[in-house]
Amino acid sequence: MQSEKEKRKRADSRVGECQDKLRQAEREKEYALTHQKKVEIPVEKPVLYERCRNCDRRAYQQAKERYEHHRNGLKKKYRAKTVGFDAMLVVLWWYVVVTTIFAAMRSEIFLADFAVFVGIIRNGIYQSGKWLIGAGNALAQFGDKISNKSVALVVHWLLFIVVIVGAAVAVGAIMVIAGKKVLKMYWENCRDVISVGMAVTSVALLVYFGDWIKDFVELNLVVMLLLVQMVYIGIRVYVNGCKRTRGYY
Repeated sequence: MQSEKEKRKRADSRVGECQDKLRQAEREKEYALTHQKKVEIPVEKPVLYERCRNCDRRAYQQAKERYEHHRNGLKKKYRAKTVGFDAMLVVLWWYVVVTTIFAAMRSEIFLADFAVFVGIIRNGIYQSGKWLIGAGNALAQFGDKISNKSVALVVHWLLFIVVIVGAAVAVGAIMVIAGKKVLKMYWENCRDVISVGMAVTSVALLVYFGDWIKDFVELNLVVMLLLVQMVYIGIRVYVNGCKRTRGYY
């Protein structure tokens, strides 16, 4: 009985020691968790085509060479197909334009309206020149009031030339400025295949169906063509302006 009591005492003492060690370990754990420090360990990120120093680079180089060769071959095929497609597109548009021009030359209604349009422009230029010459002569008569005939003659022609040249320069400058603005607007908003298709389609419709159109609209076909193009350019400018305002491009 005495030996069993001693064994129990030893067991109890060992259990107490283990519990003390467990409590000590838990206190150390809590202390470590509350007083731990974050340490950043640099980690190297793998890079494309990165190889180990101990690896054989021959297989890697061969695979890379095969990849580059295949890639260059695909690029050449893509360029060849692109060139072929562009050439086919140019030939197609050339055929469409030529056939449309030949059809316009054979269309009596379109040729008549074209002749009328050219005649109106010619008459407008003639009348403008006639009015300009009249204005120059009217202004040059102020030089005739000079008593000295030689000076009067010089002043007369000088005023006449100043009026003609000044008016021509002013009209030319206005036409150049307006033309540049229109070309810039067209280049920024309508420089694509859609515009070419629109122009060719409108011309073809007016050429082939001009007689039917004249039955409904009594308007010169050339003027109608210009109006259609102006409306188309206005729509494209408006649409692209809305897209720029909303930040699409």
